[in-house]
Amino acid sequence: MGRPARFALVLVLVLQAGCANPFARNLGAVADAYATAGRHDEAVREIELAVRTHPRNPALREQAARIHAQGGDLVRAIGHLEVVAVDLNPDDAGVWIALGELETRRANIADAYVAYRRAAQLAPEEVRAVSGLALAADSLGFDDEAEAAYASWARLEQAQEASPANAR
Repeated sequence: MGRPARFALVLVLVLQAGCANPFARNLGAVADAYATAGRHDEAVREIELAVRTHPRNPALREQAARIHAQGGDLVRAIGHLEVVAVDLNPDDAGVWIALGELETRRANIADAYVAYRRAAQLAPEEVRAVSGLALAADSLGFDDEAEAAYASWARLEQAQEASPANAR
């Protein structure tokens, strides 16, 4: 067992033994460490434990969604994001965008459309929200809405290209 693996094992044993928790500020730190090491099953176990003990923590729910998505469990990832989007932080456009992206990966375009539409309502200047809405609306045959979203998307990209930050 290499030095980093031994450290991780000792750290987990210390945490389980109830000693001082160096991760008190970041409840998902152990899950992140496992995910970074490619130990998906352990990462899932730790993040689900953290979510069970703090079910109304949106950051933990979003982290759980990322860990599940990395492992290919899109259903559980979406479940965590839905709790955040509907119950905990419904005005966070980023959560709705992430939900739309996962629904798109799952080929559930109708639900992706709903998520992107909400994101675009919350953040009409966010390119990812507007572009996702355009593509989803187009896929569903909502031609007028798709056309309007494509026009907004083009306008947003032109504005980004013309911004002083891009004029180097």
